[in-house]
Amino acid sequence: MDPTEIQMCVADCLLDDDVESLELIMQALNDEDEAGWRVARGQEFTVDEVRAALLALAAAGQVTPCAEQAPDFRLQPVPGREIGVKIPWESLWFHLEPKGRKMFTQWWENQGRHQYPRP
Repeated sequence: MDPTEIQMCVADCLLDDDVESLELIMQALNDEDEAGWRVARGQEFTVDEVRAALLALAAAGQVTPCAEQAPDFRLQPVPGREIGVKIPWESLWFHLEPKGRKMFTQWWENQGRHQYPRP
């Protein structure tokens, strides 16, 4: 899979929930379900490539990284430059924006479902 396809797999993992952590995204991507992305890819996804995908999606405005922040400790958007520097990856949650949903849907309809048919 190329980096764009990995981004689409990550976006797919974010479709059904308001926010997901890196840990939950990794679990979903590497699930052994025969209809899952790990099986379609033929190998596990690495943390480094999923982090790169999330950073690319965030830079494109398709995903918003968030973290609990004082004073009320509610989830607030985090600037990309703070990810992994000021805010550890383990503290982040990722929200798929409407722009990201549209991008995934277009990719799936035009390429993904033909390249990665589900059983």
